[in-house]
Amino acid sequence: MAAGAAAAAGAWVLVLSLWGAVVGDRNITARIGKPLVLNCRGAPKKPPQQLEWKLNTGRTEAWKVLSPQGGPWDSVARVLPNGSLLLPAVGIQDEGTFRCRATSRNGKETRSTYQVRVYQIPGKPEIINPASELMAGVPSKVGTCVSEGGYPAGTLSWHWDGKPLIPDGKGVSVQEETRRHPETGLFTLQSELMVTPAQGGAPHPTFSCSFSPGLPRRRALHAAPIQLNVWESVPLEVQVMVEPGGMLAPGGTVTLTCETPAQSSVQIHWIKDAMWKGRGWELSPWPWGS
Repeated sequence: MAAGAAAAAGAWVLVLSLWGAVVGDRNITARIGKPLVLNCRGAPKKPPQQLEWKLNTGRTEAWKVLSPQGGPWDSVARVLPNGSLLLPAVGIQDEGTFRCRATSRNGKETRSTYQVRVYQIPGKPEIINPASELMAGVPSKVGTCVSEGGYPAGTLSWHWDGKPLIPDGKGVSVQEETRRHPETGLFTLQSELMVTPAQGGAPHPTFSCSFSPGLPRRRALHAAPIQLNVWESVPLEVQVMVEPGGMLAPGGTVTLTCETPAQSSVQIHWIKDAMWKGRGWELSPWPWGS
């Protein structure tokens, strides 16, 4: 029975060496949900062994010493027969410090210390609610870039025709929001882009956004780009004709005619008693009344 248990433990170590993370360095980065094995340097590979594992993570309020004989913590972290520490599925709460002190058979003591951090790479970001077109000289919303399910939070960036966009509060502004799931602890990022295209600029600019992970150092993930049309505002000579002219008696009828150049293709809107309110017109409701 003991031989079978030892063989099973050996199989664990072999499998984890292939598809998990077996490490001996001080700073460790592990993917959430994957197994992690921390080596206890200097420990004899077979019992009897003199070693002690202790940890201080998000699961503990202080240092926790693990028993080599096993216990309630086995589902989170347990000491293997070769002295290594197995975390079957690391999570956000496992971020912290792990230490091992081992004494070899000739009495030499070796200490190992690991700082463990975890990560989760989200799917590609997506641009939602994109604009259909932009107007030159007018501040307009391009769209909202969304990234879901990452850890740590990471960052979102916007690009205009392949070049990074830097918010300046004038022609380019970004409104960002970061939310964290109450159960999984994973992050959702949102970034809303507002731009003011310049007069005479590119008529069909391309916008895209990208997500840069916080850990580990990996290439950015890019959203599918969108291409928008930019319309130029062309001043037109508009005339309003009033018939009949002069003073009108209450209850009388008047005809207003709006005239524009024949070659222009514009939409005509009638506004009564418009008042400028900062960023837009405040209009009287229809019907206008007397």
